Amino acid sequence: MIGPKLQLAALRFWHAWLAGGFVVAWATADEDTYAMHLFAGYAVLAAIVLRLLVGLMAGKTSLWRLPRPRLAWVSKGRNPLFAWFAALLLGLIGLAALLGALADGLPWLEHLHEAISNLSLWVIFGHVAFIAFFFGGKRLISRLSQNLAFKEKTT
Repeated sequence: MIGPKLQLAALRFWHAWLAGGFVVAWATADEDTYAMHLFAGYAVLAAIVLRLLVGLMAGKTSLWRLPRPRLAWVSKGRNPLFAWFAALLLGLIGLAALLGALADGLPWLEHLHEAISNLSLWVIFGHVAFIAFFFGGKRLISRLSQNLAFKEKTT
């Protein structure tokens, strides 16, 4: 069994691979850089397939276990929105990458591939905003409320 520190490092590497590949694929989606777009798109598809395969074989306590979204908003440990965002992003980015690969032989899928990719970008922005708020925004709100409480006491 692989220790949690190594699992976390591998998961971070995978996340960088996926995010980097998506950014490169999205930024090179024109005629002049099409070869780079294809390479990055296949790298994204490979990252998604790897994540699904490893996630299906991962144990219950593994960080690599596939996200299990719940309808309950309150749970012990992590906020359930993490699992919802992870599942949504894996699905959307995986679909965009798969449609891109299929569009090589079936050009009529190109518009659907582009639409799903652009939708994925907005969900990624939402994911980043959620992470920024969850890890930074809560502290900022706490500091602001403490400052306001302190100012009310001194006046």
